[in-house]
Amino acid sequence: MVQDIFISLWNRKKELVITSSIEHYLIKSAKLKVIDYYRIQSSAKQTNLMECNLCEHPEFDEKFLQHNEIVHQFLEEDLEIIVNDLPCQCQKVYRLSREEQMSTNEIADNLNISPKTVKNHLTKALGLIRKTSLLFMQ
Repeated sequence: MVQDIFISLWNRKKELVITSSIEHYLIKSAKLKVIDYYRIQSSAKQTNLMECNLCEHPEFDEKFLQHNEIVHQFLEEDLEIIVNDLPCQCQKVYRLSREEQMSTNEIADNLNISPKTVKNHLTKALGLIRKTSLLFMQ
């Protein structure tokens, strides 16, 4: 897996933009490679178990749920790191929108900015989150 990360890094060196330290990038890449590996393994196991009618076993359901919880926790941690790296105002807008479920107009009133500015911040935040997530998923 580590070799794959370095090969990917080398192959994409011209278009790759690393916004944090290289150490952080490599650690995050390794973590996401492991998550991806387990996701593929889990999917293959799930398919095989279904074909063999083993899904009736309660231990499968429990292990599958545990695996999903672990993956979900990793993804939440990664999202939190990405959101923490957003510019201050952009981060506030994102958190109010996604965590507090506030509307664009409510956020605009709360922060004394225009609704269009709120939309711009959300677009920027979601774009950076998507871009950063895709970099680490490859």
